[in-house]
Amino acid sequence: MLEKVYESHKKWINTTLKFGCTKYEAEDIVGDMYLIIGKMLNKGLDISYNGEVNYYYIYKTLKTTFLQLENKKKKLPKTSIDLCLDLASGEYIDYEAENDKVEAELDKLHWYDKKVYNLIQDEYSITELSNKTNITYHSLYNTFRSVKKALKKKVK
Repeated sequence: MLEKVYESHKKWINTTLKFGCTKYEAEDIVGDMYLIIGKMLNKGLDISYNGEVNYYYIYKTLKTTFLQLENKKKKLPKTSIDLCLDLASGEYIDYEAENDKVEAELDKLHWYDKKVYNLIQDEYSITELSNKTNITYHSLYNTFRSVKKALKKKVK
């Protein structure tokens, strides 16, 4: 049955990409899905539906694996250096210098804009911050978006 699941490999990758992850993450998630399905098949799970692969079961496995990956990302401490090699250009990037540029531009902003940006970037979702502060969601969203846009414009 695992061979039948693998026949739709490209479909699983495309489905996972629609969750909002990168191609590399999608490949990892699909690989994890194969391992999970393989273990479950060894335990006697029947994932067939009318003699074919139960696509809904595969979809739910992919979605659950994706959500678990997202939760792990949220729990990891944020660092100023994530990668030293830009995969798109193949060039090394000094993330410390880039981070310093962003921090310098942030220091030039109004205190409120800086505070909202840092809280949403590092600690809270916009909804959580809105609930905690009683500031409207749209106000926080617009502030965060405008600061992000300004930073991109000035740093790039």
